[in-house]
Amino acid sequence: MFTRRSVFKPDGLKKLDFEYVPPRLPHREEYVERLVDFLRPIIERPGAISERVLITGRSGTGKTVTAKKTGEIMERIARNRGKKLVYAHVNCRATGSKFALVQRIIHQVAPALPVRGYGPIELLHALWDYLNEHDCFLLLTLDEIDYYIRTTGEDIVYELTRLTDEVKNVPQRINFIFISRNGGFLNVLSPSTLSKFRPQERFDFPPYNELQLRDILTERVKEAFNENCVSEEIIDFIARNTCKYGHGDARYAIQLLLAAGLIADRDGYPMVIPEHVREAQEKTDPRLRDEDIVVLNEHQKLLLLALARSLADRKEAVFLPIEEVEEAYNVVCEEYSKQPVGRVMLHALASELKAAGIIVIDSDFRLGLDGVKAEVMERFLENLLGKGR
Repeated sequence: MFTRRSVFKPDGLKKLDFEYVPPRLPHREEYVERLVDFLRPIIERPGAISERVLITGRSGTGKTVTAKKTGEIMERIARNRGKKLVYAHVNCRATGSKFALVQRIIHQVAPALPVRGYGPIELLHALWDYLNEHDCFLLLTLDEIDYYIRTTGEDIVYELTRLTDEVKNVPQRINFIFISRNGGFLNVLSPSTLSKFRPQERFDFPPYNELQLRDILTERVKEAFNENCVSEEIIDFIARNTCKYGHGDARYAIQLLLAAGLIADRDGYPMVIPEHVREAQEKTDPRLRDEDIVVLNEHQKLLLLALARSLADRKEAVFLPIEEVEEAYNVVCEEYSKQPVGRVMLHALASELKAAGIIVIDSDFRLGLDGVKAEVMERFLENLLGKGR
């Protein structure tokens, strides 16, 4: 039986999963180095102090993957030095109760420990005893800790941090990386919890810019896609869309890349083309509403129809020269028995469509669509305008 060749490598989909930790983290390597340097005393002076660091930043700024990469490196350094260090990562948003949070920690650190029949505090003490008995140290990341505290309360966090403070004359075996959207949740903690929770170091991750997103996408394309299946133009297109709609969120960019690749496979294409990205954008994060198009004036609609038709015909084009779109616009005007406007007014119409967020214009005044598939826009406008002559 004939099998179509996918644009993805055999294990490519795994490389686009949000849980995947790539070999390199473009534009976050410096943070990894700084985190490892800060946490190095866990290995060099084990048990001397419970290290605590807070990472803040908006969604998609690389907080989670940076923490996981740091954990990988810390485990490797400890192993090379004959030390026992376990890294555990718990997404607090996925835990609906205190028991579920502690259960997830124990599942990663000491899966052999029985959990049934015990309360969360008893399990925490059992975890502490396990670490002592096995002369083991724990680096624990509590991801989205701000969400957990707002929805579940702070007492289990208090108990976790108290474990490291109240036991005297034994090594401090639990160290923490806290991840949060921002540091505002610290203001709602009680003084007793805050005194034990307060991090010694804090890192604030900014959103990625377009060039940084391009580097991230380039790395993922090399890992996930077969050669020549995703062009630099497509990478630029997705990076630009992510800055415009996703506010520099790398997860948004990777999701667009994945969705566009799946659409290419569905349509039997040997590569990802701009129409696949537009459809992926439309499906994953629709931005244009019908009423945004309905309220346009007649010649704005005719110009938009000309652009949509041209892009639908030139499926591999992200942008088209204004001269090419003008030719198509003149044809559309003839089709609908309308007198076309001149070049200056056409530029003004294009600028108005850009200002409305409906089209994009690059530095060479080439026109493009990024939030909807060109064929979908074409059909919608034809229904809206009615049949030409």
